[in-house]
Amino acid sequence: MSQGVIKTWVEIVAANTEPGLIKEWDISPRPPEEFEVRVCVLNCKDVAIVDAEGTTDAFCRGYFDMKDVQETETHYRNTDGKPDFEYRLIYKFAFPSKDYRYTL
Repeated sequence: MSQGVIKTWVEIVAANTEPGLIKEWDISPRPPEEFEVRVCVLNCKDVAIVDAEGTTDAFCRGYFDMKDVQETETHYRNTDGKPDFEYRLIYKFAFPSKDYRYTL
C-alpha cells in the first residue's frame, strides 16, 4: 500500500463576516522556475588505489536522478589517493521539482 501526502489550506473566519470581506487566496501551483546548479569538485582524499601498479584513474561523476550525468576529467595513474580537480559541474534545474536528490 502506497502512502501519500495530503496538503491542505485552512482559514478560519468569523461566522458573521460578510462574504465580500473574505480574502481570496490563489493556491494554484507555482510555475517552475529555471535555475543553474553549480557543483565545484576541488580535492579528494582516501581514493582507493585499485590498479596492480599501485595507481588509480580517478574521476567524479554527478547527477540528479540519473539525468544529465556529468563527469570531471580523469586523473590517470594517481599514486597518492589525493587527486586535485578544480572542476565545475553545471546543471540546469527547474524548481519546484519532484526530485531533489543529487549523487556525486
